[in-house]
Amino acid sequence: MTKPTATPLVGQRILITRPVHQCGGWRDLLRSQGADVDAVPLLEIVPIKEGDGAQQIKNLIMDFDQFDHAIFVSQNAVQYGFDWLDDYWPQLPQGPRHYAIGAATARAIRTRGAEPVTDNIDTAMDSEALLALPQLQHPAGQRAIIFRGQGGRTLIGDTLIERGARLDYCELYRRLLPTSAQQQLHDYRCTPDAITVHSGETLDNLLQALQASGRQDLLNPPLICPSERVAGHARTLGFTRVYAAANASDSAMLESLEAALQS
Repeated sequence: MTKPTATPLVGQRILITRPVHQCGGWRDLLRSQGADVDAVPLLEIVPIKEGDGAQQIKNLIMDFDQFDHAIFVSQNAVQYGFDWLDDYWPQLPQGPRHYAIGAATARAIRTRGAEPVTDNIDTAMDSEALLALPQLQHPAGQRAIIFRGQGGRTLIGDTLIERGARLDYCELYRRLLPTSAQQQLHDYRCTPDAITVHSGETLDNLLQALQASGRQDLLNPPLICPSERVAGHARTLGFTRVYAAANASDSAMLESLEAALQS
């Protein structure tokens, strides 16, 4: 019987920080590579269901057939956006083109019955790549809607406005620091061999939780970030060993993690 090839993760302790409902696949992948995995969720996704925010969502959803471009920035945006669409559009209108940030987001759109604009469903597309698509080069007079959480980057929206598009944000959820995160980090007695974060918001929450819990020592292990932009931000926050993955996909994050552990 052939002995399995050892990977750089065998026997390594990795601290992961994804939201509870999104960490399973990443955790299982790392364990399949021989890692010991600890999870402290540092991002909580809370859908907007009531109040003025929910009314604004409803108004935009009711006008969905009037949009030319519908951009989804995350899997959460797909989940909550299409939940709203299903309530008011049993059959999706034919007008809007659908776009995704990230390969997983594109696949999520496809599972909800729409076809995302992409050259390759398995290729992760960041904001800059999306803005380079020919369909978005000349949107003057066209309507675009960006499905996202409250706040976040404005690069896509600002660029589309500069190109003449009429833009609306459909803000579907809030991103919060889980109330238990600081205590979990305070009680965490290990020093991991590496830490992974999958977004800039998670990174900011990590720093906040480290400071509040007295675990500033966790600024020193290798930190794997989903882009050079987030990695640069991590360096300004005081993390000492920062590595940038090509994107937030599992394969890219794993490649960067393995490189960090071998360096």
